[in-house]
Amino acid sequence: MTLRARTTKPPSIRTRFRRQFEGEERQQTAVTALFIALIGLVVLILLGVIALAWYNDNLRPLARVGSVEIGPQMFRNRIALEQWRINTEGNRLTQAQINGEITQDELSAKTSALEQRREALATTGLDGFVDEIYQSQLAPAEGVTVTDADVDARLAEELAAPERRHAYLIEVKPEAAEGADAQPPIAEQHAALEKAQDALEALESGTPFADVAREFSSDDSAANGGDLGLISKVAAPDEAWANEVFELDVNGTTPVIRGADGAYRIGSVTEIQAAGEQSGLRDELFKAVPEAQVRDLLRYEVASDQLSNKITDAALAATPEQAKLAIIYIEGVFDPEGTEGEVDYSEIVFAPNDDIDIAPDLPEEDAAWEKARTDAQAVYDELAALSGDERKDKFAEIATDQSDSPTKDDAGAVGFVTRDIPPEAIGAELFDKEHQPGDLLGPVRGEAGYYVMLFNERRESPEKRVETVKNLLAQPNADFAAIAKEWSDGPEAEDGGEIGWLTKDQLDETLRDTVFGLPAGGVTPDPVELAQEHYFVKVLDKGTRPLDPDQVPDIRANAFADWYTPKKDQAKTDAVIVIAGETEDDTALEPGSD
Repeated sequence: MTLRARTTKPPSIRTRFRRQFEGEERQQTAVTALFIALIGLVVLILLGVIALAWYNDNLRPLARVGSVEIGPQMFRNRIALEQWRINTEGNRLTQAQINGEITQDELSAKTSALEQRREALATTGLDGFVDEIYQSQLAPAEGVTVTDADVDARLAEELAAPERRHAYLIEVKPEAAEGADAQPPIAEQHAALEKAQDALEALESGTPFADVAREFSSDDSAANGGDLGLISKVAAPDEAWANEVFELDVNGTTPVIRGADGAYRIGSVTEIQAAGEQSGLRDELFKAVPEAQVRDLLRYEVASDQLSNKITDAALAATPEQAKLAIIYIEGVFDPEGTEGEVDYSEIVFAPNDDIDIAPDLPEEDAAWEKARTDAQAVYDELAALSGDERKDKFAEIATDQSDSPTKDDAGAVGFVTRDIPPEAIGAELFDKEHQPGDLLGPVRGEAGYYVMLFNERRESPEKRVETVKNLLAQPNADFAAIAKEWSDGPEAEDGGEIGWLTKDQLDETLRDTVFGLPAGGVTPDPVELAQEHYFVKVLDKGTRPLDPDQVPDIRANAFADWYTPKKDQAKTDAVIVIAGETEDDTALEPGSD
């Protein structure tokens, strides 16, 4: 037998083509399968994104307050309710202006305030809602319970047309010091308050309201015995007064009320025209928010309001320990480098192309620089021809109308600065030369434009002024009032530093213990530091006494916040309140988390 190597017959051409075709077919099938799988994956991702978006929009909790979970729909209902209220109030304001109850300027101001409320919903709406819910949970421990009848009553208020009342007014305004733009001197406030209290005593003794109004009131209605006629709340002369007047029973009289404008007012009501439900409001409200959800939201609000009122009323009814104070206030930051003191000046800035932001990067040869210089020179020449108050008034007018600096909003006033705050060339002009109050300086080229300046005053550094006051107060028989008039930087200086009676709660915590630790007549030997401010304080008198009308607005504004804020802070610490985005781990918002 012969052994031979076994040979394999090569495949035919047809076989090779068939194998090649079958390989391409398998490859195409694989590609198709992968493409289908990829499309499926994309679809799954899109479905996941849609599902996540739907979850975030409809189910994902925004906050948890105790056992109450605030979901997106619940919060949308809350916002919709607030939007409905803003729209309703806006419509009523427009109607009040048409009826002649308010002027066009008053309408514009009130409408602007409404728009600010609307805009604030996006940033503070959730936090406010959290507060209402948590306050409703705190309410039972304070003896506050909300019934279905309370909710019905609140809903009726929401849907009612504006109530009208026949109101009477006694108004006593403090006389402002000549040229004063802010509050009048405290002596004038005291005089006005005393006059208002005399008017209230006359009413309590039985003198007819009309007679008292004619004798004491400074309002135009005094000639008519204070009669304002039938008015709605929106037409009242002051919000605080309106809130009191529209809570009175028929023939009731308010106490003395200090308004936001510093005037003291007394009100009385002789007739109440209660309005029924305003046509169409119910349908509009329940279209915006379903009735069941409206009632739930109102229940939180009623509990929150009743709790707030209870805490505030208790604070207002108290007769707390108080101190009558006078202060010497020294403004400014202690700066070891600030040995040159401070300069108070006003400015008019002419920037190239009227743009102070891009001016530093503008080429030197740009014609806009020369235009800014000639404009500044023209204004300087105009002001140089004036003097005294005429120059000062014209400077403020031009600064407001023409300056390219943000200080134009304050008529060009910059206030006191150290050398390092203004541009270098401006600082050199102010500090390296001697100037007198009212001197006109410039034009001076700064980094962003040409400056025309009005020199107002130069004073020593805060350290030196504090040391001077300290030494003066240490002298035997030092006259605190006289020192305050000369050295204090606050508006109370002209009143010898007197700021009136204050409770402990009205004082900053840093001041509280120091001030109430002093006897009547005592003075702090060293200034009390508050941020960039330094206070020497004298206790003029001490005692336990009821709040006076000057204190009521402050107590009313802060009493509940002072009570509630630490409780809310602790609730956040204890995770009783959890708000999305405020903690690193939002799993605390998941259902069942604790």
